[in-house]
Amino acid sequence: MSEKSPRKLYKERNQRIVDAIAIKEPDRVPITPMVTFFHTEQKGISKKEAMYNPEKQAQAAVEVFSTYNWDAVPPITQIYPAKYLDMLGTLFFKWPGAASESSRLLDHQPYQFVEGEYMKASEYEEFFADPTGFLIRKVLPRHDTLFKGFTGFPNLINLASGYGAMLVGFPLYLIQPAAQEMFEKLIEGTQYMMRWLNTLNDYQGKMKKLGYPLQFLNMCQAPYDVTSEFLRGMRGIMLDMYRKPEELTKILEILTGPTIEATIRLGSLNPRLKIVFMPLHRGAEGFMNEKQFETFYWPTLTRVWDGLIEKGFIPMPFFEGKYTARFPFLTDFAKKNKGKIIYWFDQSDIIKAKEEFGDYACIRGNVPGSLLVTGTPKEVEDYVRKSIEGCMEGGGYLVDGGISGIPDETKAENVKAMTDAVFKYGVYRK
Repeated sequence: MSEKSPRKLYKERNQRIVDAIAIKEPDRVPITPMVTFFHTEQKGISKKEAMYNPEKQAQAAVEVFSTYNWDAVPPITQIYPAKYLDMLGTLFFKWPGAASESSRLLDHQPYQFVEGEYMKASEYEEFFADPTGFLIRKVLPRHDTLFKGFTGFPNLINLASGYGAMLVGFPLYLIQPAAQEMFEKLIEGTQYMMRWLNTLNDYQGKMKKLGYPLQFLNMCQAPYDVTSEFLRGMRGIMLDMYRKPEELTKILEILTGPTIEATIRLGSLNPRLKIVFMPLHRGAEGFMNEKQFETFYWPTLTRVWDGLIEKGFIPMPFFEGKYTARFPFLTDFAKKNKGKIIYWFDQSDIIKAKEEFGDYACIRGNVPGSLLVTGTPKEVEDYVRKSIEGCMEGGGYLVDGGISGIPDETKAENVKAMTDAVFKYGVYRK
């Protein structure tokens, strides 16, 4: 490890990343790995315990990450607070040790998303008539059982009319047992969430004192992905592209502005962290053809990027799956926004990405997860070397794994090999 002070290391590491994002050559290619359960696996902590004991998983993160000379450490928000999920009665996840048997996985299993049609095709018009009311009264109870207390929430006229809200709307709503129980549990859940957030802040503070910047905290999703995952479901939205294209386009437009607004508001809580993580799930090759991508996915996605960039944020879309065929779209946007976006790749051709738009957009990735889990340190070193040789010229490259960074089951020696390779091959000769 370096003999430099943590303060100096922090400054150097942060500047290295800032330069790379701006498409400048720093002294060395930065390494910024993302993880989910890698650190808890290294400490022998089950996934159940990691999700139910945030303090223990945070301490594991400090102990594991501080052994690597990374330029920025990952947030630990991907390990969700399971007790809070229990309180809500969350239905769109399954996780280890869940209180509800229908949501419970084995202690060593990672949490899983539950695909569902949480808004029916016949409900588009009801959504358009009153989007917020529909989400409160219909969708939230389908996402979390606790929110069944919202089914009787006052309607539009009761909220618009002062008399209605004062005399009819809220009194009649709040005397309902389901509403009273919901708000009582929400207060308890909020208190637990404050404990979870304090744990995250404590982790960030400890890593900063050791000289490590945090990569990011803020995140958002593409409007299409929100609609697909939390409203129509994958099957539903794929049918809608053919059967209800106008309705689908309209709902995507409606969700775009609030996505920008909510992300900016969240970013104001930690204004120094400008990077916004955007996991892109349903726009990859295989989910839709190029025309559908151009029509339904790309327009509102880029409007979100534009809105964030305008406010000084740096979007970091993570292109899960293969996006090589989408490179012409990415090139066009990058040329208009040089040094203002990070493209993080999973399975796409990263060398080709560098060739096509590496002079305009910072590129991140994409050491294969399969290689990190099953490969040898030498194989990992060779892959990182080739990636650096193909992507480092002119700056604008961050080394990380594909598949959302470092897989849970990754061998520690392979993470070390990936890190060491950056220091061995990623130095700029000036």
